[in-house]
Amino acid sequence: MLPASPPVGLWKGELKVPGSGLAIEVSLDCSEEGVWSGTIDIPAQGLRGYVLAKVEVGEVEIGFAMEGVPGTPRFKGLYEAETQRISGDFIQGGQQLKFELNFAGAEAGPDSVSGKGIPGVGVVGEWLGELKAGPMILRLALHVRAEEGGGLAGEMDSLDQGANGLPLNSVSFEAGAFAYRIDRVGGSFEGALSEDGSQLVGHWVQGGQELPLVFRRLAEPAALRRPQEPRGPFPYEEREVRFRNEVDGLNFAGTFARPAGEGPFPTVLFVSGSGPQDRDESLMGHKPFAVIADALARRGVASLRYDDRGVGGSEGDLMDSETASFANDAIAAIRFLETLGEVDVDALGLIGHSEGGLVGPMVAAREPQLDFLVLLAPPGEPLDRLLLRQSRAGLRLKGVEEELVQRLERDSQGDMELIKNRALSREELVAALRKRSEEVRAGYGEGVLESLGFTDAVIENSLQVVSTKWFRSLMNIDPRVYLDRLTLPTLALFGEKDVQVAAEVNAAVVRESFECTGNADALVLIRPGLNHLFQNCDTGSVEEYGRIEETFDVETLELLGDWILERES
Repeated sequence: MLPASPPVGLWKGELKVPGSGLAIEVSLDCSEEGVWSGTIDIPAQGLRGYVLAKVEVGEVEIGFAMEGVPGTPRFKGLYEAETQRISGDFIQGGQQLKFELNFAGAEAGPDSVSGKGIPGVGVVGEWLGELKAGPMILRLALHVRAEEGGGLAGEMDSLDQGANGLPLNSVSFEAGAFAYRIDRVGGSFEGALSEDGSQLVGHWVQGGQELPLVFRRLAEPAALRRPQEPRGPFPYEEREVRFRNEVDGLNFAGTFARPAGEGPFPTVLFVSGSGPQDRDESLMGHKPFAVIADALARRGVASLRYDDRGVGGSEGDLMDSETASFANDAIAAIRFLETLGEVDVDALGLIGHSEGGLVGPMVAAREPQLDFLVLLAPPGEPLDRLLLRQSRAGLRLKGVEEELVQRLERDSQGDMELIKNRALSREELVAALRKRSEEVRAGYGEGVLESLGFTDAVIENSLQVVSTKWFRSLMNIDPRVYLDRLTLPTLALFGEKDVQVAAEVNAAVVRESFECTGNADALVLIRPGLNHLFQNCDTGSVEEYGRIEETFDVETLELLGDWILERES
């Protein structure tokens, strides 16, 4: 006989946002007294274990709310016993959408950190916790070890941010109390070991905020599954190389991948996206360039990937450089590749991702040695406009009501005009932005911006980034200046669900540029279901990147390799 009301346990489904579905998971429970409770996970928004309010369950009708979230989202649905499905309306602010949940039975997914840890003695060992930071929930892996001669040391990994190996400072454990600092991020933890040694219960303090944080003891180190990450032995050779940018007087370190067999080989140079990146473009636990280089080497294509300025073995300061300077770095890499006998200089191309997809056309405009370009999620519209669109898309994915999205965008436009003003010194810009921030924030209700993640610490960190030479130069660039001069064979790929470089908008600009130049060997494609990293995804949100096991879509990887090899023939 079918149950008269929804069974307790895990329910999986989606919120039907315009153009896609936002994956959601709801865990429902009922006490012996008949009181219902529950939590909700929205992985794309980094939201896990959010406690539901006003959970009301009847034989047919079911409802619950997310108090504390702007617009107080509410779910009102009907339970179908035969199909074990809950469907109905999601209401937030003035917005109403449809949702659907299907009973999954199990209480938790494989990447959940809920539950109790294993008992133990002391704090030495492996720990995993979740930190609710604004709208996101971050998984933190803690590694504590004993030092020779006494004392404790260790590291912490922010798994979902790809920030690994953060050293613990001032680690102490006395009378059950455990504490450490991480000077690199300006944060600290204070807590206590549970009686059975299975948990560390305490608070994380950073940027004036104190957030509850519980670590549970693990039997082995927490690790993200990355099945595509290359692991030797390889059927090709990789070797460490160095080259010099004589124009700016900087030395660079990288990895040259040489296929097996007789050369010379068609060769590609990798150029990374925004911010300081290592040679593998490592982020969120993924190594996209290493995955692409591995796939190409197995098909007979050599490659060079290198550390950005100030990263790994490379010299310089990326944040104190202009985007145009990165073209100098890439040209220096091309000069180096010309000296290698294994490189076919008549089949030499560049693969640029995101901002690297902007640097690529800059290089092509100056470097006749290049034979082809592959642009992954390249910007087409002016960068200031792209960034505002990116912010707008991110807020909508978080469920922020449209009126607030539009208001935040208007305020951001005012900031952008200041950032683009090259007449202001960095100190003058920071002072002007800080003053404007105080005035703007005063006009919002108490806690509204904080609930969206715009805390004092986040805003201050943002001021330091947007005032850099790199960011200000980027915001003054119109990619059309370089795209309109591009005549060599080019493959431009976009992810349909990319919220950082909107596919339809930017692909249209790139296509128009190729039509203007009459480039007969140019192909622009929007790859279905993929995000900015070319992962198959639910919504495309940045918060999804680290939780997706796939690093790069296999079909797109094959397409990319096919296109490069066709250029050789």
